[in-house]
Amino acid sequence: MDPRYARARANLNEAILRLCATRAPEDVSVSELTKTAGVSRGTFYAHASSPAELLAKCLLAEIHEFFPAIGQLLRASRENYLLRWREIYIELLEHIASHAEVYGHIFLDVPSSGTRGYFSDYFHQYLRRYVLDYVTYSGENNGELWIEMAAEQQVQNTFVIIRSWLQNEMKTSPEVAINTFMSLAAPWQFTKFDQPGTTLNRRRHAIEQLLHP
Repeated sequence: MDPRYARARANLNEAILRLCATRAPEDVSVSELTKTAGVSRGTFYAHASSPAELLAKCLLAEIHEFFPAIGQLLRASRENYLLRWREIYIELLEHIASHAEVYGHIFLDVPSSGTRGYFSDYFHQYLRRYVLDYVTYSGENNGELWIEMAAEQQVQNTFVIIRSWLQNEMKTSPEVAINTFMSLAAPWQFTKFDQPGTTLNRRRHAIEQLLHP
């Protein structure tokens, strides 16, 4: 990456995070953002089409350091994928906590921020891979409609985890929050496999083994 481009991006990221800690990105003007970042409007538009998009790119770049692994879990280890799934979502909440004020405006403000759309598209990309691998390794005859519904369910579940934790003012640890979600998740999501393509047990027993070995 060109050093000047990288410096401008870093300045813009710092500025958008600072401004969106106090308001929704839709309430941040391009003029205010460029003045805070010390860059021109032309430079801004080389990085994003709007403050909402810039904020999404900034935050998703951090999430991208760990979240794509969710789409590889079953291929990497069918025996330990539940533990790794839990670790990824704990890491997601730790990331949320590091930008709590910003995420509060994205997920709790009414009307909701358009930034959420970028998150929805991003999560869907990797969670659909997770669903497709489940279908492959479970051997269940699930059609395209089931796959699409399950993938969208996973995206909405991710939003529920984030929103609920923020609404609860992050009073519990990320670990407790994810354990709570796991007790509520759809039965198929935590199927446990004993060997490739073989279903060993369903949600409740799998979760009990994971949380209380």
